[in-house]
Amino acid sequence: MKEGEAIHCPHCNEQSAVKLVTVMDGWSVAGKHLACALCGAKLGEPASPEAAKKESAKAVDAFAALLGEGAEAAPKADLTPDENYGRFCRNCREFIVHPFRTMCGKFQRPADPMGECPDFAKKD
Repeated sequence: MKEGEAIHCPHCNEQSAVKLVTVMDGWSVAGKHLACALCGAKLGEPASPEAAKKESAKAVDAFAALLGEGAEAAPKADLTPDENYGRFCRNCREFIVHPFRTMCGKFQRPADPMGECPDFAKKD
């Protein structure tokens, strides 16, 4: 039994869902248990982290089986910054920060911090 699973509750005899309840002792957590979402009756203890890891591995294997033989992960994108990285108005030396309005000091107009400008000059 896991959190969010649909069940037929043996206590209230209704169709319900399982919820994870945190038991508190003052301001500290004393434990956790699974309970019926309708009547709140205790249904058992949550699965251990090892069991959750095994279930996750089973789900990955099932997904791989669905894709079939020869399905491989795509190569990862290269996200290393280049010379154009961070050319936003907020990184420009002409960007003026004010609590009520951000301005471009070069063009004397409101500036979008995440905007781009062809006259970008990096802050020192």
